[in-house]
Amino acid sequence: MTWRWLPEATCRTAVRGCALALTLGSAVLSFPAWGQSTPLPGAYGAWYEAKNREEDAEPREFVLINYFFTRVSASNQLGDPTGLKGVSLGPIGQVAGSAVRVENAPAFFVEQRWIPVIEYSPHFVDGLASFRAQFEVDYLWGRSANAVQQNEGGGFNADQVNLQTKNVNVALYPTKNPNQLTLLIGTQPVYDSVYDPTRAPLGDIIRTGYKLTFLGSDATGLSVFSNHLKGQSRLSLLPLGSVQADKAEFNDPRLKFVWLGMADYTYPVAPGTNVGASLWYLRDDTKGDAYAFEGLVKSGPSSSGLGNFTGVPRLSIDRPSGWVGWAGLNFNHNIDFRTGRFGASGFLMYNGGQFVANRADTTLNRQVDISGLSANLELLYNFGRTSSDLVTLEGLFSTGDANLDDNRYSSAFTLNQYGLPGAVWFNHKMLILFPFTSTVNNYTGAVTDISNQGFGLQTVIATGAYDLIPNKLNLKLGVGHARSSVTPPEETAGVARGRVIGTELNAELRYTFRYLMTVGLHGGYMFRGNFYDGNPRVTANPWAAFTTFTWYAF
Repeated sequence: MTWRWLPEATCRTAVRGCALALTLGSAVLSFPAWGQSTPLPGAYGAWYEAKNREEDAEPREFVLINYFFTRVSASNQLGDPTGLKGVSLGPIGQVAGSAVRVENAPAFFVEQRWIPVIEYSPHFVDGLASFRAQFEVDYLWGRSANAVQQNEGGGFNADQVNLQTKNVNVALYPTKNPNQLTLLIGTQPVYDSVYDPTRAPLGDIIRTGYKLTFLGSDATGLSVFSNHLKGQSRLSLLPLGSVQADKAEFNDPRLKFVWLGMADYTYPVAPGTNVGASLWYLRDDTKGDAYAFEGLVKSGPSSSGLGNFTGVPRLSIDRPSGWVGWAGLNFNHNIDFRTGRFGASGFLMYNGGQFVANRADTTLNRQVDISGLSANLELLYNFGRTSSDLVTLEGLFSTGDANLDDNRYSSAFTLNQYGLPGAVWFNHKMLILFPFTSTVNNYTGAVTDISNQGFGLQTVIATGAYDLIPNKLNLKLGVGHARSSVTPPEETAGVARGRVIGTELNAELRYTFRYLMTVGLHGGYMFRGNFYDGNPRVTANPWAAFTTFTWYAF
């Protein structure tokens, strides 16, 4: 996903080391208190005076929300789930990691998820605090039993300890109004959006800010959300990883950390129209020894395994320490169609930094400088009776690097360099070109990070959706095309590669037959491009078909 689990459950859940989850599967995302029918206990008096309804229930101290999701899949994208203990993720065509290949040999599987969300706001704290806990049980049907392991337990007997911690945190409300000021302490959802993820709708998270293309996961730390500065602001300080990097060589047992600091601000220039700015800073002193998946996959730009799972490049440097900074602008206009039929959103993000090698006898670069630019624009038109009668046009661009072995990296740098995954752009509306994000354990596609393995990305996506039965039965059609920003190197000697990744056509039919209970049919086909020329692991055009069942129970 953590995620506020609405229909797009994300795939950050795919791996618990950080993470699809995505969700969305965006998804990923705890349930906000604003979703309750009454406010927090400390605001009881004001609520009663405003409503003046004696028959309404008192504010609840204890709230339990259940999320259940099942997906049945058929696809010729063949991934190996053993690499991450039941999880397959990463770009197709990789020779390691989940080693996802595409050939004329369909695979079938069923995956399932249960997420309980607990919120406790006792009356005696008088609206000053809430405690939240969110857990996750994921597995593939028929895989593993009588053991202790995440993402497993769908086999005969089951009897599996398979409980993953997603979020455990305390929210403090000094003004007794969460919309004014919130201090969030502990393990929490962390996104590249300015909004408080425990209170903002998922739609606002994925359509504003940077749309989870740079950061979408969970982390433990401290965040402050406020609207006291005539707009919405966020400050976060998060340790993303730690390791005893100098213990073996210098007998130094101190922990060295990966720290992330974030400052974001959004100003409402008009009703429904907002502009925002961001400054983030990451400091990595772990010398490449920290793990994204403990004991198995190291994190950071020198990791030999991470890119196979998340689609980021490996920089040519040994045991690096260094920093990365981001400076971004974003906007959104009428994304909920309250002021008209047209909506829009987008962002511009620059990332720069430097990593230095900490190995004296290295044969690689002593230093790698980072400089990359990314941009996004989405246009929306609500043409019909409901908000789901919608046409969209979206483009995303990131600069590319034609030589990943030199001392300069010139593409997007995302938190997929530190998580499995750490960023899950999942409002793209594709199923194969970018991973289908209503998922549990499988998050594979042609492009899984906006850097596109360092070669950059140029993509255009168009969709049209219509409620055949208003608010009940929705049909969506989509088309997307993607190419790299630079020409990648040869996959095999003597076979030149091109820039065209592919073109996808897809269709989705969703039926809501009870409140917050939905079934869906989803299918897509991608015409692969010359980006895969010479790749023996992509010998057919990718296709996939899914059925989904989603139920939220309050």
